Amino acid sequence: MLALVTGSTGFLGRHLVDRLRAGGDHVRALVRSPQKASTLAGSGAEVVYGDLTRPESLAAAVAGVDTVFHAAAMVTNWGPWEQFLATTVTGTENLLAAALAAGVTRFVHVSTVRVYDDRHCRRHRVVTEDAPRGERGFRHFGHYAHAKVLAEAAVWRYAPRLPVSVVRPAWIYGPGDESILPPMIQYLRAPGSRWPGRADPCADPIYVTDVADCAIAAARHPAAVGQAYNAAPDREIRLREFLGAICAELEVAPPRRSVPYVVAAVAARVSEWVAKARGRRTAPKVSRAGLAILTQDVRHDPAKADRELGWRSRVSLADGARATADWLRARDSGRGEATTTRL
Repeated sequence: MLALVTGSTGFLGRHLVDRLRAGGDHVRALVRSPQKASTLAGSGAEVVYGDLTRPESLAAAVAGVDTVFHAAAMVTNWGPWEQFLATTVTGTENLLAAALAAGVTRFVHVSTVRVYDDRHCRRHRVVTEDAPRGERGFRHFGHYAHAKVLAEAAVWRYAPRLPVSVVRPAWIYGPGDESILPPMIQYLRAPGSRWPGRADPCADPIYVTDVADCAIAAARHPAAVGQAYNAAPDREIRLREFLGAICAELEVAPPRRSVPYVVAAVAARVSEWVAKARGRRTAPKVSRAGLAILTQDVRHDPAKADRELGWRSRVSLADGARATADWLRARDSGRGEATTTRL
């Protein structure tokens, strides 16, 4: 199989490249610049330069490709809507059009469980793939969730003409995550840190290579055409069990106390308001999206992927926490590109 991977230098994309190469596939990695391409050195991937926001640059990338794995998106809860629209939404539409014109035989879109409507999630708590997405998905995730809802809608519009599959990962963790766990661990290390609220919600952490394997299974299985799949752990994992496992590996004492949820919610809104007023380009340390990650109590049922694709999470929490902690230690020690543990 000749596979094109977008977002190939990102967290999930780089692991997806490695898993495909390990399975004997030829991988073409779409990157925007030579600087970005340097992170793929030694991966064995064929590098092709292009930009999802420039449709004319995509024809060469998709030429001769059997399967597209679309993992690129603007992964943050902060920034102007115009950037989310251009990168996540219009970029997906541009790639779909190029893939259709090139005769690509499979298109696997990496979405997210954040596309599910948060009101439905709160009412039902256990969410399957037929749950409503609404217009904005999980609204506390702001532009990110809204853009992912629109990008996935574009994928489904192409479904009659292009064989598409959608994978919706839950909380992805593992080596290479620069967005969520590093600042969270930094917070947990800080004196006086508190859990937001007294509840211990379902976190649904899924190790990054398991998500990559789910995407590959969706690409290979005929039953996956026109279908969506939750990529989540095969058992319910609570927040404090998850973060506690990583803290134990890092020898970090997790918080013993909590702060009322309403206090945390007000702090998040005020923090975002101040950041916007000051024109900050990066997300504040306290945000509604960050609070949602730590407090939403939702189980994303992965049974469909097991039933139809024969996929289920393989990496245990103990092994995943150990590999993640090893990577975080190497990252924080300043040893450059930290090595990842093969699981």
